[in-house]
Amino acid sequence: MRLALDAFGGDHAPQVCVDGALAFAREHPTDVVILVGDQARLDPLLGPAKKRLPNVHLHHASQVVGMGEHGPQAIRGKKDSSLRVAIELHRDGEADGFVSAGNSGAVMAGAALLLGRVDGVSRPAFAALLPQVDSERPSVMLDAGANTECDAKLLATFAVLGEAWARSLWKLPRPKVCLLSNGEEEGKGTRLTRDTMALLKKSSLNLAGYIEGNALFSSRCDVVVTDGFTGNIALKTSEGAASAVGSILKRAIEKAGLPEKVGAALLKPTLAGLKKVVDYAEYGGAPMLGIDGVGIVAHGRSKGRAIERALVACRRTAEAGLKGFQIEAMKQAAQWLG
Repeated sequence: MRLALDAFGGDHAPQVCVDGALAFAREHPTDVVILVGDQARLDPLLGPAKKRLPNVHLHHASQVVGMGEHGPQAIRGKKDSSLRVAIELHRDGEADGFVSAGNSGAVMAGAALLLGRVDGVSRPAFAALLPQVDSERPSVMLDAGANTECDAKLLATFAVLGEAWARSLWKLPRPKVCLLSNGEEEGKGTRLTRDTMALLKKSSLNLAGYIEGNALFSSRCDVVVTDGFTGNIALKTSEGAASAVGSILKRAIEKAGLPEKVGAALLKPTLAGLKKVVDYAEYGGAPMLGIDGVGIVAHGRSKGRAIERALVACRRTAEAGLKGFQIEAMKQAAQWLG
């Protein structure tokens, strides 16, 4: 497997991208990571590892798409940017997928422009992984931020793409699909959610109804469907809540007496395991669904561990044959999507 990594995408690039690539290369010696970016800046960061790890390759790109730039404009104007070149390597068959922690608008624009979309998909989506409290397998929520304004047909398309993802990655024969709303009752939600539910009832999907925010982390649902505005807020609120609970717990332990500190020390391995479950770095990034290829968008604040896991996610997605699942799913859905 050959994976292209935008080495200059993200708040802490390029150092963390090199760190993540090297960690991945050590764990997956038969796979190749192509670090895309300014070779003069990447060479010193690789150091002796360049000789020790022959499965880490460099591909020069002279430009960088900044985190604050207008995505579509940047991807069109900077034709030798590390992001664009990484996507082109995938498009041209020189890589089996690509990863970027850079400007998410530019990543989505670049993927849609250079790779194209699966037939029947008007706009691709970001799919975020959500840990489940009663299962080791996460659920998937889309859209997580690519499309802030949607209609019922687009949300129904997300349901089809998410269901295809769950079947390809987790080998679930009939993934449960839910629509995020402010209540489980039939009449709850907005006109958009009600119209979407009416459309989804025409499908053959395993529809499990509405799901509220407090049930997002339960195994009641394998695929959660929402618009990118709501999904992004839900995702970042969850990240913030997990971080806040950890900080509150740490502060409480620091103020506690000796017995509590001893108990906390005994629980340290358990708490470390819990942190891994809720830490976005363990999931690496969000797969882009609906594109004619394999792309993973990592968090802009990603450090080395998150980049490594994003490469793992990219490898797994490419191996699962997601593209084929999506194509077939959209063909079948054309009958009721209209």
